[in-house]
Amino acid sequence: MSAITLAAPLAGWAMPLEDVPDPAFAQGLVGDGMAIDPTVNELRAPCDGVVLSVHRARHACTIRAASGAEVLLHLGVDTVGLNGEGFTAHVRDGQPVRTGDLLLSFDMDLVGSRAHSLVSMMVVVNDGFTVDGRTVNREVAAGAPVMTVEGGTAPAAAAPAAAAGPAAGPGAGGETAERTVRLRIAHGLHARPAAALVAAAKAHPGAVTILCRGQTANAKSVVALMGLGTVANDELTVRATGPGAPGVVESLAGLIESGLGDEIVEGPPPAAATAAPAAAPAVAEEIGPPFAPGEEVLLKGTIAVPGVAVGTALRRFRAAVTVREEGRGAAEEERRLRGALDRVVAGLSDAARRMPEHAAIFQAHQELLADPELLDGALADIGAGKSAEWAWSRAARGQAEVLSRLADPRMAERAADLRDLEQQVLAALSGREPSVGLAGVPEGSIVLADEILPSDLAGVPAGRLGGICMVHGGPTSHAVILAAALGVPTVVAVGRQAERIPDGASVIVDGNRGEIRVSPPAEAMEATRGAVASRAARREENRRTAHEPCRTADGTRIEVLANLGRVSDAPGAVTEGAEGCGLLRTEFLFLERQSAPSEDEQYRQYQQIADDLGGRPLVIRTLDVGGDKPLPYLPLPKEENPVLGLRGVRVGLREPELLRAQIRAILRVRPAGVCRIMVPMIASPAELRTVRAMVDEERARLGRAEPIEVGAMIEVPAAALVADRMSIVADFLSIGTNDLTQYVLAMDRGNPHVAAQLDALHPGVLRLIRQTVAGAEVLGRTVAVCGGAASDPMAAPLLIGLGVTELSATPAVIADLKAFIRTLRIADCRRIAEMALSLDSAEDVRRLVTETWPDL
Repeated sequence: MSAITLAAPLAGWAMPLEDVPDPAFAQGLVGDGMAIDPTVNELRAPCDGVVLSVHRARHACTIRAASGAEVLLHLGVDTVGLNGEGFTAHVRDGQPVRTGDLLLSFDMDLVGSRAHSLVSMMVVVNDGFTVDGRTVNREVAAGAPVMTVEGGTAPAAAAPAAAAGPAAGPGAGGETAERTVRLRIAHGLHARPAAALVAAAKAHPGAVTILCRGQTANAKSVVALMGLGTVANDELTVRATGPGAPGVVESLAGLIESGLGDEIVEGPPPAAATAAPAAAPAVAEEIGPPFAPGEEVLLKGTIAVPGVAVGTALRRFRAAVTVREEGRGAAEEERRLRGALDRVVAGLSDAARRMPEHAAIFQAHQELLADPELLDGALADIGAGKSAEWAWSRAARGQAEVLSRLADPRMAERAADLRDLEQQVLAALSGREPSVGLAGVPEGSIVLADEILPSDLAGVPAGRLGGICMVHGGPTSHAVILAAALGVPTVVAVGRQAERIPDGASVIVDGNRGEIRVSPPAEAMEATRGAVASRAARREENRRTAHEPCRTADGTRIEVLANLGRVSDAPGAVTEGAEGCGLLRTEFLFLERQSAPSEDEQYRQYQQIADDLGGRPLVIRTLDVGGDKPLPYLPLPKEENPVLGLRGVRVGLREPELLRAQIRAILRVRPAGVCRIMVPMIASPAELRTVRAMVDEERARLGRAEPIEVGAMIEVPAAALVADRMSIVADFLSIGTNDLTQYVLAMDRGNPHVAAQLDALHPGVLRLIRQTVAGAEVLGRTVAVCGGAASDPMAAPLLIGLGVTELSATPAVIADLKAFIRTLRIADCRRIAEMALSLDSAEDVRRLVTETWPDL
């Protein structure tokens, strides 16, 4: 797994994303990240990368980092309505930038007086990346490291959609219907909403098409839908043929109107989109002879995966394949093609099993192979007498060409996936064994290629490749995502001069600068090797003891677990040294969908996390929604102050079947005893007693003899004050410092006027933590902290000194947190915690901790 650190794009007060006064950002619908209330008027690049887009209103900019993470930088709340007034863009789409480069500037007085808030967001908007290690609830300087993004881990794949059957003809079933609807998705039918529409369309046995601006696309084809090049406010005509067509049309139109799970936009239609200018005819590049032995050359490309590698060049350029055009009969060629497709699908399934963290990539390839437009095009040519090879190549290249012409680089680079599938199917048609790709290359090789494809990297073990240099390719391709996961420094789009690098040449790949150094001096090679080795040693030393149980310097056991927010987080948390999961936020299963997940779906996800944790404890929090986290399929009454209304357990008790289904799913996880149930927003023992009764009833219905621990989250001050009574009902207590702090200080996290003053190290919050521990000690209950304070190293000695014995933190900080705890002595922690309780403010507490542990 590759990680990058993002620098603060602005100076100001850093805050958690959930504190942003904008529901879309606060609920994580846009992406994961953090926010800053700025004290400067310049937005700067948080990392090296490429500017994907500058919004027309110049209030937002998206940068694609070298790891593939796409980082949206959004100045203020509701600033799009200013239509650019007060904002100045200093970069353009496609421009490379370095950390600290000026992106946008703005008139703070003008924007501050007319926008809802100046609080500005930095979020990762594309899938396959995990955000950790945020620096929040404190002042930050522009350029200071504030957030870590783990790259290349794709979310666990959902169950594959059923393959579409053959498209029905216009007269199938004798029923046809259509309806025109406006597309209100901000970025049109890009991959995610297109996939959602395809999944719904495939449930209909007849033909379903989408018409837009004179173009028609098969609604069961992701490629065809993306190829429409739709934009916000386009008019789409949904047309269906076959039994039940009117109902199908109404259902699909409703999904489109609701945004297909994507953010929707309001307002009048924008000006007509200008088509991207046609590319000028390609001029043959004069390549020239191979570089002479020892000839020092510097080649520039595009940053794809950061890092530096030193090694020997290994050429892997593809030779053009000539295929026979004429077939040997339609029936025979169709049989050969379908057989080859089956073999490739089996290979993709095997690759997904070998690389489960990237199963979504291989599932996407399977979906492409099931694309009816692709198969139907090939079968039509076979029916006209062409060979399976010729027909397949023509269909795959045609689809790739459609995608490569699109202006959106993320979609255009999906053309590489089609080229990959073209080669895999041709290999299967030839009877060759599936390629082992780069799995067998000499260790440490610097691979030179025209374009590395995902299948080339599917079986490559970590540490095998030194670096990658591509003539073509783009920084957001699936192959680059896999390379990032393997930690292989990669530079793409170097140009055909890379073909002149001879086999065996000494090469330095600098993925931080997008450079390839060919035959550098021996001293440069040695210096670079030394620097690479030194960095690796430091990383190894930092994590060397991360997997050992954590104890203070005088032997007190402190468990350090991880907070998880989705299935794919678990393997990485274990790698970072997590001793289990102290908080699984199950909202990931319930948000951004139109219906609640089934019991079976929940069970499968929980079981996968338990399996990935390898027997380590798994604390699953029941659904925590309401307030600032509404669900579209769970209508709750409008509230004057939802933060003090139907939240957490109160929603579960109002919707008992929803809660019971979740309890049953947790109870089914094996082995029995690995899971614990944690109930959020408990205010009284009576509430927890009701939930425990539900647990016992469902346990009896399932025939489970083994008990399960049920704990209470201490987030409401009343719960802390009656911790001794709560401990009679609860098996353990876990303090959620984010909400507890908000309620203790009477400061709404969503209110920008007061949110900056929220700090869990306020003496009032610390006193409630002490009272919670004292109450729990009566019956010997464990007290954990799973809120933001557990990830704050400055809080660790205070929490330990107050008697907390379990911390559940974000995975990225675990290794460092455990290393720091190992330097602490209980007597010192108790002494400093007691002093902190007598201070007047969080600022005074932090000053005390800094003075005691100056190296923190």
